[in-house]
Amino acid sequence: MSELRTEEEQVELIKKWWAENGKTVIVALVLSIAAILGWQWWQNQQQAKVEAASEAYEQMVELMSKPELTDEQKATAQHLSTQLQSEHEGTLYANYASLFKARLQLEEKKPDDALATLKAVQAAAVNETVSEVAVLRQAQILWQQGQNDQALSLLNNLKAKTYMGEVEELKGDLLTELKQPKEAKEAYLKARAVFINLGIQRPVIDMKLADLGGAGA
Repeated sequence: MSELRTEEEQVELIKKWWAENGKTVIVALVLSIAAILGWQWWQNQQQAKVEAASEAYEQMVELMSKPELTDEQKATAQHLSTQLQSEHEGTLYANYASLFKARLQLEEKKPDDALATLKAVQAAAVNETVSEVAVLRQAQILWQQGQNDQALSLLNNLKAKTYMGEVEELKGDLLTELKQPKEAKEAYLKARAVFINLGIQRPVIDMKLADLGGAGA
């Protein structure tokens, strides 16, 4: 009987514990399951978001690779650019979308709008390479507008890495127009050295150096 009473006591203890703690256990279990399901849902949402961004970006790249766009294609590219910027802010997709937007603005002969877009890209760049591209394109637009001093100032303040060759070549072009042949020659030589190290042939730089009186040392 003592064993039976012990079993009965154990059952009563379990019942008592469950009565006191059962709701808490159920709530904890429900919360745990909800957390797991919520995490899985969030991961699925993030994956879907990335896939949507990738698809929109690929469509935009395909459009922008065409030599000439119809009005309908331009409108589609603008829509995709806006979509990527608004729905994927702070990502590389948004940065590239803005760079494409600036290109479209230039094609529509809106250089000031393009400059504003590129400044925004520079401020929101997710890495140094994007920032370099944004600054380089700003300088190119300013050069085309005849604002050589401002363009040169932008490039002088840029610590270029990925596009050092392009930056130095543009510096040479600007310095040539600013009647500073010695400095222009130095910039072209730097640009040529960078391109040679990358295995890239840029015969136009040799032509520019020849116009300045030879390649020098």
